[in-house]
Amino acid sequence: MNIPTLVLYAQNGCNDFVFNIPFSLFQANYQGQKLFDFAVCSDNGKAIISEFGAKIAVGGDLSLMDNADIIVISGWVGEKPSRAFMKKLQTAHQNGKKIIGLCYGTFVLAFADILQGKTVVTHWAGEREFKQKFPHIQLDSNRLYIDDGNILTSAGAFAGLDCCLYFIRTLYGAKVANELARNLVSAPHREGGQAQFSDISPISHAKDEKINELLQFLSNNLADNHKLDDLANSVHLSKRSFNRYFKTATQMTLSEWLTAKRLAKVQEYLESTDLPIEIIADKTGFGTASNLRMQFKARFGVSPQSWRRSFQTT
Repeated sequence: MNIPTLVLYAQNGCNDFVFNIPFSLFQANYQGQKLFDFAVCSDNGKAIISEFGAKIAVGGDLSLMDNADIIVISGWVGEKPSRAFMKKLQTAHQNGKKIIGLCYGTFVLAFADILQGKTVVTHWAGEREFKQKFPHIQLDSNRLYIDDGNILTSAGAFAGLDCCLYFIRTLYGAKVANELARNLVSAPHREGGQAQFSDISPISHAKDEKINELLQFLSNNLADNHKLDDLANSVHLSKRSFNRYFKTATQMTLSEWLTAKRLAKVQEYLESTDLPIEIIADKTGFGTASNLRMQFKARFGVSPQSWRRSFQTT
């Protein structure tokens, strides 16, 4: 059987955990047979030192990418990649090679300008920076991984494992991927997307004292139905001025801020109490359990019950 050639790019200062997922998984054997003709490359062909000081040997320089069927970039640190590296990626993309960007590795693909017309994902903590640097690229804020043509991208660390298992499943079938997942004591597929792990807590303390007092009031009274007219009057502003003032201070509209704050409070109740969803909905201003479930599922991709099963600490 002809096995595909896979080259994993290694960079000085790389995150050990993010790198070790594809480094380990793509070298795994199934029933005594290797799944990939595997090699590691670096810019100059010399060993690299990871973030925590591990020395990683490589098989050669960027020329290893020339004959690869699959190229994997696992994370990224620092500024723009070298021109030579980006050129290799552009050539591979033009030749239809499979290119996988895990976690911040998606930034490398964007810098190389090979994501035209693609939808991608990256670690939730890097989304704002990604959107600022590459506003023309379609970024999904929830998916754990996205396979779009010859480009496959994933969110942070553990999503890289989900992504790699998915890729193996596309090549070798569910039986092989499931067996590897069992050996890792991992689920072959996880429910929901990365939105359930992102920090959604809105700004609660603004520099402006007037807005700061208002945010404290809203935080203490999430169950109430707040009217824009009343809030604007409380800080002696017109509705239009209030909206502008509030967004400048919090980077959100009033409605966005209240929804985010209420959802964050719902998370707290689900994790630390056994309160019924109906009671939580009333306490957080969502009114009904059905409205809470709808808002929660839309934001996190999972139901409140699923969240409670995953994160409850009591």
